[in-house]
This record gives sequence, C-alpha cells and structure tokens, in this order.
Amino acid sequence: MNKPSVERIPPAGQPAPQQAFMQALTTEHFTLQTARAVAVSEGNGRTALYVGALSSTLVALALVAQRSPLGEVFYAVALTVLPAVLFLGLVTYVRVLQSSIEDIVYARAINRIRHYYTEIDPSQAHYFLLSGRDDVRGALANMYVRDSWTQFLFTMPSAVAVINALLAGVTVALAMMTAIGTPLPVTVLAGMAFGTAALALHLAYQVRRFATMKAKVAAVFPSGRPPPTLV
Repeated sequence: MNKPSVERIPPAGQPAPQQAFMQALTTEHFTLQTARAVAVSEGNGRTALYVGALSSTLVALALVAQRSPLGEVFYAVALTVLPAVLFLGLVTYVRVLQSSIEDIVYARAINRIRHYYTEIDPSQAHYFLLSGRDDVRGALANMYVRDSWTQFLFTMPSAVAVINALLAGVTVALAMMTAIGTPLPVTVLAGMAFGTAALALHLAYQVRRFATMKAKVAAVFPSGRPPPTLV
C-alpha cells in the first residue's frame, strides 16, 4: 500500500525556500546598487583630490616664479613638488581604475539577478527596460554605450592618465634642463616623448585590467548582437 505523500511545511516564522531565495536576491540587488554608488563616489572623490592638489601646486609654483623667475629656487621647488604630485596621480589612477572595474562587475551581477526576474514570468519580461545579460556588453548596453576600445577615451581613468602623462613629461623636461642644461627644443621634444610613452603605458595597463576582468568573470547569460541604435 502506497503511503500518501506528505508536504514538508517549514517551521513557523521561517519562509519557504523560494520566498527566502527571493528575499536574498532582493537584498543582494540592493547591496550591489549601494556598492556601485560607493565605487563611483570614491573614484570621483579621489580624482577631485588629485586635481585639487595639482592645481594648488601650480599656483604655488607661479608664486615661486614671481620671486625667482626660472632660477635655482624655482627648479628646486618644482623638482621637489612635481614628483610627489605625480606619485599621487599614479596611485589615484590605479584606484580609480579599480573602482571602474568594480562598477562594471557590480553592473554585471545586477543584470544576472534581473535576468532571473524575467525568468519568473517570461511573458512579462517586456516590462523590464534594462538588459538582463550579464556580460560586459550587456552591462554597457544599460548605460547606452558600446563595448569598444573607444569607450576607454571617455572614462575617468583615461582622464587621470592624460594628466599623469602631461605631468610626467613636464617633470622630465625640467629635470633635464636642470641637470644637463639641454636646449629648449630638445627639452620640449624629450618631455613630449616621455609623456607619450607614459600615456601609452597607462592605456595598455587599463586595457589589460579590463581584459583580465572579462576573462575571469564568465557570463552566464551572454548578449547576442548589439542593437544597431546604440551609440
């Protein structure tokens, strides 16, 4: 004789497994949104601190130049302060890049949760305007941008990289003029070459970090062909 099946009822006060899972997803969704806001805020704060320090340094050098127009005092102060500001720029660049990568990872995690929401009732999935694809293309699509190398030019790390490259070129040019007294055209060309090399190293490091993130965080729900209307 077959025994009747008995449905297991969770204890009083304990939610059913499906309800508990939905609560966990909702909490995770909220946590990821908060983490994205913190990452963006930290990147903006660090960049503002760096730009403020650089602006203050330039004002101080202008005041020193009024007392010692391109004299030994000016070069001594410039070659003491500019390397310190450049170091601040380098650590700012690395941290802002980390924050940008964190933001993309958080966006991908939110998209993965959103994809589950659409799986609950596929017939109502059209009410979700944003994508539920958890690859980089899907995350960027929700920001209405393409996943291409040109997008690197519009990021905060790239802006910091350009400032670092200019600062590095100027510092090297001043050091050469002070140490060996090279002519002005040679000094300018050397500073430009060093600044260009520094910018190339920044961008290469940025591309490699994003490529590593793409390789390590596999997409469960990858995107198809991108919509032609994205810009």
